[in-house]
Amino acid sequence: MKKLRFMGAMMTEMLALVREHNLYFLSPLLLALVILTMLVYYVGPTVIITFIYAGV
Repeated sequence: MKKLRFMGAMMTEMLALVREHNLYFLSPLLLALVILTMLVYYVGPTVIITFIYAGV
């Protein structure tokens, strides 16, 4: 639960940065990083490492 709270705090900080400095072009990149982070967190890093070594 503590990790999820930390991830939520990081997301709010990133969104505040995007809004404050009008960096809207970074939004898709940040969204992709969040999805990848959640995938690694819930699936586990060993599954992701398998795909990296396999060259997929």
